[in-house]
Amino acid sequence: MAPPGHVEDPTWQLRLPAREQHIARARLAFTGWLRERGDPPISADAADDAVLLLSELTTNAVVHTRCLPDAELLCRATLASGETPAAALLRIEVHDHAEGDDRPRLKNSEAADEGGRGLCIVAALAADWGVRPSSATGGNAVWATLRLPAEPGAG
Repeated sequence: MAPPGHVEDPTWQLRLPAREQHIARARLAFTGWLRERGDPPISADAADDAVLLLSELTTNAVVHTRCLPDAELLCRATLASGETPAAALLRIEVHDHAEGDDRPRLKNSEAADEGGRGLCIVAALAADWGVRPSSATGGNAVWATLRLPAEPGAG
């Protein structure tokens, strides 16, 4: 719980180069921000799901923009408390510089495929997810929302 008079920032944001080696940096920074939350508190299970969502969205964005030499990603999360703790939602977004009509979409992956399951994982974990044009980067903004359990131990 935050000390009296302390207002926690409900938004986290990080810009990073669209390269594989920076995905771990995003996960680490996001994990730290999630641990600082006190109102509403975020359970360890919900935090694990949130970090997995961010990781999958970031990895997908890197895969689709790594051929652009100066591409950056904008990772953002917003915590929205509802009128009750059970209504709290965490919205996670990753903005990329994908050009043209390269919009992320679910794929049917075969058992032997080494990739292509990221958005399936996102769809399974998230309460909702989607893709929209990004006003921040001019590419795509892929987002997912995660419902936070009412009790810190319920996850």
